[in-house]
Amino acid sequence: MDVPIHLYKYRSLHTKKYKKHAPRILTHNEIYFAKCSEFNDPFDCRLHISFDVNLPAYKAKLRQLNPDLSEAEIDKQTRKALQPENIKKQERKLNRDIYRIIKNAGIFSMSAKRDNILMWSHYADYHKGICIEFKTTDGKLFGCDLQHIDYDVNYPKLSIYDEPNVEFVKRYVGTKSSDWTYEDEWRIIYNKKTGCLFFPPEALSGIILGAHISKRNKELVLNWISQNNRKVKLYEARECKDRFGLDIIPIEQ
Repeated sequence: MDVPIHLYKYRSLHTKKYKKHAPRILTHNEIYFAKCSEFNDPFDCRLHISFDVNLPAYKAKLRQLNPDLSEAEIDKQTRKALQPENIKKQERKLNRDIYRIIKNAGIFSMSAKRDNILMWSHYADYHKGICIEFKTTDGKLFGCDLQHIDYDVNYPKLSIYDEPNVEFVKRYVGTKSSDWTYEDEWRIIYNKKTGCLFFPPEALSGIILGAHISKRNKELVLNWISQNNRKVKLYEARECKDRFGLDIIPIEQ
């Protein structure tokens, strides 16, 4: 999947906590990498991984890894490995190992959409907050690789004869319930790194003011922008008059 030219971070301005984090993005080029435990989706990064058991494939893998084993020994090891209690034991170990890998990882989440009504409601204080626009370069943001979230009704599965690797862990972290499809989410994932990190100033390209932002908060945002030496585009979201939607209108500065 091609990386979008722009990605968006919705922010609320409702409380002192949010008014502390939002200006840091605009004035100090500072973003926050959250732990999985801070997400609002209880299933996010807490999926239960189960094995996909395929008898012929498991035997073929054993033959490949142990070419000197007799067919009788391969049959014996296969029967033992595929006993229900052994499969459950391996599943529990796999889930513990993956959770141990990701529990200290830092994740920065964004959306490819800037005009989604639900996201403005859920993440930008019912359209009273802002949406921050970042510009990607050569398929990356801040020089970091981006991962698009896959949406599914089922948890990811791992074949019992495969070892969990980096790609599988990425798929684990990058899979959410199909109920979240509307978010069109992209992520930057830092292994064993959470908290605040700085990003290149040129990556910040625009600010969208919510359709219901207060005059006071609008003045705050404009003040934050003025403290940044770089010129960023300013927009405002407006409710459409003929449909359920938002128009994103440039503001002359």
